[in-house]
Amino acid sequence: MAPHKGRGGREHPREYRISRELTFILRHAAEKEGIKIDRQGYANVGELLQYRKLKGLKATLPDVLEAVSTSDKQRFGLLYIPDQPTSPEISAKEDAAAGDESSLSTATTQALASNDPDPNNYLIRARQGHSMKCIDSASLLTPLTLDNPSIPIPETVVHGTYHATWPKILESGGLRCMGRNHIHFASGPSITSILPNGRDGEIVAPSGKGRGQEGVISGMRADAQILIYIDIKRALAAGCPFGISENGVILSEGMSTDGTEDKKVGLEFFDIVVERKNGLGVLWENGELVKESPDWMLTAKAPVGKGGQRQKGGKGQSSAPRLKVEKDTDRIEED
Repeated sequence: MAPHKGRGGREHPREYRISRELTFILRHAAEKEGIKIDRQGYANVGELLQYRKLKGLKATLPDVLEAVSTSDKQRFGLLYIPDQPTSPEISAKEDAAAGDESSLSTATTQALASNDPDPNNYLIRARQGHSMKCIDSASLLTPLTLDNPSIPIPETVVHGTYHATWPKILESGGLRCMGRNHIHFASGPSITSILPNGRDGEIVAPSGKGRGQEGVISGMRADAQILIYIDIKRALAAGCPFGISENGVILSEGMSTDGTEDKKVGLEFFDIVVERKNGLGVLWENGELVKESPDWMLTAKAPVGKGGQRQKGGKGQSSAPRLKVEKDTDRIEED
């Protein structure tokens, strides 16, 4: 099989492609592809291996187990349920255990160590990022509340976005799910690491690609150009729901303020917004717009995989001045 060429003609290894296809089918396409998936997002691994793109990659159970164990953002959860039917219907016992975050993490570890060669004895799910409406969101999350000290409220709740989307966020009045079931937030980098000399000081961009900083596993892409910090205690007090996934991603479906189905995490919950790539610094603070969006931002293109197209000579990031774009339809692995 010829190597797969992704963005910019770069060749992706087979292991990456298998992980990417697992992410896509479990988050977005199981129903469309006729793969049975339960309300908690679990699909039977034996059935999943019959998915046309995984078959094309000649994926096996060991490949799936490797994708689970090596995922840098711990995207997948795994259950070992021997002698189960092919349909991923979980018994009442497993259904109860699925609501406990620590039990699920242990279940994944135990499943990886089971040494059973039968793929039909395993269930797998994506831990967050779903767009399929059949998934019961509550089963994926531990709710965050102001009155439960056993589940601490994260000190940092930050959403990463891009130059092209910031003006649209302002215009729409906040953050929306945009096709997914939840808005995604990370627990870092903290405001103090970005602004070590105070909010009026110089922006310090995190070193490297941003993954693994301050214990952060997932929840935001490393190339985020704009960081939106949320006052989560204020949002929770106002009734805006938040939860945390098995792998530490903070999620919210937003809330409606006008009685309609239009839900969002509104601008009123934005603490501070920082642009960290082009030297703009603080854009929003204390409920007010600090800096107007420059003309180049108003016409910026979103990066590849975020509604944008590939930029020649770049990495799909909008910048000033803008670069000529070319079409690239390669689907990339998500956060």
